Amino acid sequence: MALKSITAYVGLAVLSLIWGMAFVAIKSVVTELSPVNLALMRWMIAGVPFLVLLPIIGRPKVPFDRKDVPRLLAVALANVAGYHISLNYAETTISAGLSALLIAFGPIFIAILSYFVLKEVAGRRILFGLGLATVGTVILSLGSITVGDFASYVGIFEALLTALCYALFTVLGKPLVHKYGSAPTTIVAGLVGTAMMMPLLSGSFFSQAASLSFYGWVSVLYLGLLSTVFGYLMFYTLVSRGAVTKLSIQLYLIPVVSVIGGALLLTEPITLSVIVGGGLMLLAVGMTTWNRRPATQPPSTKKD
Repeated sequence: MALKSITAYVGLAVLSLIWGMAFVAIKSVVTELSPVNLALMRWMIAGVPFLVLLPIIGRPKVPFDRKDVPRLLAVALANVAGYHISLNYAETTISAGLSALLIAFGPIFIAILSYFVLKEVAGRRILFGLGLATVGTVILSLGSITVGDFASYVGIFEALLTALCYALFTVLGKPLVHKYGSAPTTIVAGLVGTAMMMPLLSGSFFSQAASLSFYGWVSVLYLGLLSTVFGYLMFYTLVSRGAVTKLSIQLYLIPVVSVIGGALLLTEPITLSVIVGGGLMLLAVGMTTWNRRPATQPPSTKKD
């Protein structure tokens, strides 16, 4: 058990590093690709290895049940289009570090949704954590935007919408992971979500792709292969090994990585509001999700 715990924590740390730097990669390339085209290119690149892996590790543990189609579609939509398009739009107006800090609201949403949808034990600290996270969001927002700058306000809303999408596909995806396996759920949801975005393909996609710089391609390949394919396979594997709320607290390292990466690579300032507001956000996540009792499941669905 000790070795499995250590392996899980190492995996979570690696995933936090990969996804933390993804915010920096998005910020660096969103000036060359529109938010929609970036999401399309990222998932079209990811779709190639997903298609290769589908017959190898993408076979579900049990035959797919038609009643799970609506849940799969919801996970695919929230995961691929909802999360990535809203995040890309957010990073056109706010920094990579601020985006990641605001998306730290995700575990708060997860704890709430897990209580209502998965019947995981919540406790009273959720309300306190929600209030603390709200205060942190206000401090971050007031210290990072200019009064009257409407675009920045929209960017903050888009980042919070991204956090909600993150919570939705995490919570809704957990029963699918337990039933069909982590790799099949990841691959199928990714491919379905990519197909759902294809109507957004336009002529600007090809013109922007043709003029993309070398560093732009490095960023897109990082996002498509390392952050998406490798990252999501690892993410759902970790989800399958424990309650989603316990996983979420470990991912609070992501905004720390993004803030540091943004400062080092994009010269984004680390202000007092970022330190105080971000600290309150991370504290809220910790108080909401740490030391929680194991989630309970009906006997008919428990896989132990």
